[in-house]
Amino acid sequence: MKKLIIIAFSAMLLISIYTQAIEVGEFRVDDGKLTGKYLPAGLEGKISCYKEDKKIIEMVYKNDSIEISIQFFDALEKIVERDPLLKEEIRKALLPINIRGAFFGFEYGGCTIELHDAPSRFLKIFSDKIIISEINDYEINPVNEKLIKMKKENISVVLMSDENLFFDGENITAKNNLILASFYYSEEKIENAFSNKEIGGEIIIAGFDLNNETYSMSYFGEVSIEAVNITEEKVLLNVRGNSTSGKVIKISLGKNVCISDEFIIKFDGKKIDEAGSFEDILNPNDDGIYPEYYKLDSKEGLFLLVSIPHFSEYKVSIEFIVENIFGKIIAAFFGIFVISLAALYMFKK
Repeated sequence: MKKLIIIAFSAMLLISIYTQAIEVGEFRVDDGKLTGKYLPAGLEGKISCYKEDKKIIEMVYKNDSIEISIQFFDALEKIVERDPLLKEEIRKALLPINIRGAFFGFEYGGCTIELHDAPSRFLKIFSDKIIISEINDYEINPVNEKLIKMKKENISVVLMSDENLFFDGENITAKNNLILASFYYSEEKIENAFSNKEIGGEIIIAGFDLNNETYSMSYFGEVSIEAVNITEEKVLLNVRGNSTSGKVIKISLGKNVCISDEFIIKFDGKKIDEAGSFEDILNPNDDGIYPEYYKLDSKEGLFLLVSIPHFSEYKVSIEFIVENIFGKIIAAFFGIFVISLAALYMFKK
């Protein structure tokens, strides 16, 4: 009987969970099962989310995972307060939730959480109040009222909000929303572009399956990237946005998608040029109306940055230059044939 009650209460918990199947490097999320290491390098501490001054969600960041605890809502507490054993059984059955993987998101009690590692280590929270604690090991530097940077060893963590952030010497408090992104020191230039909101979003294309091997996210809600078609010869993306300033988008292509090191990138059907430097591509507003791209190699495959000076809706294509192997064989055979004829002619002379 108690088991049936626990199942019934589990169904009552209004948690909306959304995951996306994707495999990139050592991360995998598939059919609600998340495996791999989430945030192998990022914030270590505790994040508490409040709704109307009541703690709803608590996230404990560890070195290789995040543990999430969800507080019981008032109605459930009143129902089970007469039976402490039943409450403990429900607590064991439901809490905590261990999350590992490239993407996991859920809504509960008026709080919304998005966790990403694809490959940017990225967290987005919407809640009345958000408190970050147990961060004494970090060097904490407020940049302005809405931006704080935290440093520890070779990791830098950026905290951003649309509202003012408050640091009292121990804890950091945000209201309504919070974005957290972590970077290695070697990624300092990308971190600065992110802090200035010049990087709008990213897409990962791990394979040819549009539904299960692509994943995209918008950092600040101004840019969206969608994979329209993926073949061995061409990747076609739809990019749209309402930003009044230029943005950089990140495109990660898995090794099995990159069948050639040679390619051209087209913007609405017109070929675009490669930027002169890494620093140049991270400033999308310095080249007038002309988009540019920059190529970086990664252990997973190919990593592209595309700067877009102005936004509406565009088609961005990556077209691989695939050499004709059969033509090469014919050319080589013909070359050998010509050399043989020449040698035979010289021998007869």
